This record gives sequence, C-alpha cells and structure tokens, in this order.
Amino acid sequence: MKNMLNIVRIIEKIIVFILIVFLAAILLISVIDLGIYFFKLVFQSPIEGWYEPEFLMPVFSSFLVVLIGIELLETIKAYLKDDSIHVELVILVALIALARKIIVLDYYNTSWEKLIGLASLIIALGTSYFLIKKTGFTLKKKNKEKTENQEEKKR
Repeated sequence: MKNMLNIVRIIEKIIVFILIVFLAAILLISVIDLGIYFFKLVFQSPIEGWYEPEFLMPVFSSFLVVLIGIELLETIKAYLKDDSIHVELVILVALIALARKIIVLDYYNTSWEKLIGLASLIIALGTSYFLIKKTGFTLKKKNKEKTENQEEKKR
C-alpha cells in the first residue's frame, strides 16, 4: 500500500511539473505577444489616438491575462513546494479574472442582470479574500507518513 501511495505522489509531482512547464511557456508567449501588440500600438498608430479606451482595452486585457497566468503559476509552485492549496491565491486569481472581465466588458450592450451578477461575484470574492487574508487560512494535505513519524517521536 505504501508503494502505491508513493507511486501516486511521484505521478502527481510529475504532472504538476509538466503543468508548470506548459504554463511558463504560455506566459512567455503571452508576454511576447503583448510586447509586439504594445510596440505596434505605440509606434505604428497615430499618437493622438493610442490612449483612447478602444485601443487600450486589448492591452489591459492581455496584461491581465499574463497576470492571471503568473498567479496560477504561483499557486502551482506553492502546491509543489509544500503540498498545500493556498486558497488566498486561488481567490486572487478569480478576482483578477473577474477584473479582466469587467475591464473589457461592453457596458452599453450588457444587461443589468449580468452587471448585478458581476457585482455580487466581486463582493463575494472580495469578502472571501479579506476573511482568508485575515485568518491566514490554507488547505494542507495530511501526509500520513509525517503524522505517524510525529506520533512516534512523541512516544
């Protein structure tokens, strides 16, 4: 049984490592794409119009996608490092994704129900983030071997 659990843990670590590699590659490509878009916006667009919202929204959207990816990478690294899920980081990623949605949202063609739903999500996630940050809550996996070793040391 112990060998099977060790095999599962090894497979889990390999999968997490592969996810980190893929996410890092996606982030690198996204940053390059953002740089190219920004270069074109600043140097190939007329100077008087590049600061207009219709030009800047795609830049902000791409920037926030990269930021979401960085936070996801941080979450995966934290999981790999100490076998815990940092709920604070997960909620932060959700808040950033929601902020991205709100920034690129077309308010003129959006129903009031959707706006109320987004506002409710912001309030719920913001409250959750505040409470988790205040308490320092994380979800840790119980490692049976560590628990058994600690109990043996106590004896």
